[in-house]
Amino acid sequence: MRDVDVVLLTSRHKVTRSLMQTCPNLRLIAKYGVGVENIDVDSATEMGIPVTNVPGINCNAVAELTIGLILAVLRQIQKTKEHMRSGGWKDEGFVGHELLGSSIGIIGYGDIARLVIQKLQGFEVRRILVFTESRSCENAEFSNVGFVDLYTLLRESNIVTIHKALTPHSKGLIGEKELQSMQDSAYLINTSRGPLVDETVLIKSLKERWIAGAALDVFEYEPLSKDSPLLSLDNVVLTPHIGGVTFDARLEMVTTVATNIVNILQGKEVDTKFLVNPEVLHVENNS
Repeated sequence: MRDVDVVLLTSRHKVTRSLMQTCPNLRLIAKYGVGVENIDVDSATEMGIPVTNVPGINCNAVAELTIGLILAVLRQIQKTKEHMRSGGWKDEGFVGHELLGSSIGIIGYGDIARLVIQKLQGFEVRRILVFTESRSCENAEFSNVGFVDLYTLLRESNIVTIHKALTPHSKGLIGEKELQSMQDSAYLINTSRGPLVDETVLIKSLKERWIAGAALDVFEYEPLSKDSPLLSLDNVVLTPHIGGVTFDARLEMVTTVATNIVNILQGKEVDTKFLVNPEVLHVENNS
């Protein structure tokens, strides 16, 4: 990378300060995705290097998978396939639950969370409890939505689904105290970032049935180890971080990231929502 002008990357590799220092021609770091935890943004800003990402584009895909995971864990869909594969058929152990009339807890209130709330309206859930730290007073779009503190949400929700960014503050947000606050009949859904949940404690809670089950698309360490206890638990639905992976989202993401790269290199205007550190361009323009 020593002579490159632009770095285009996913979450698989890290761009550190030392790496940037070896690239004197580097003019842009472009993330194919949303999360930039694998990029030293502070160092990039200090060195005058813009960082872009593509937020919002895969929101619908993640929201749809969230709904799918909720239904999968409520109706034990993955487990029933394995039962049929071994020659089984109907079994009283596969009696599931419905979303109709349930209480849903939404942790976070960004674009994905709002889409999940919108999509849940068609399932006639009784109420939706939202916990958000960024907005204390919100006018809810739907009459069945209310804003509460985290522990009220955990205590009163049949399903808790996480939609928060991973930050040093939010890491480990759901730990032992939080999981023990949930109903023993409740389910936890995570399509955001694995480290938001203390995975060791979650495994314990699933084994000891503090909660009824979980559906996870993200994990503390990825890829998930083949030795992970999660793979052997019968009350967990697992997918390999595919929340934003659809043909539709990928086409729009790759088109957007490529367009942003060209525009920045040509000195053209770029929508600020794609700039992680827009102050760099402001400084450059002034100079």
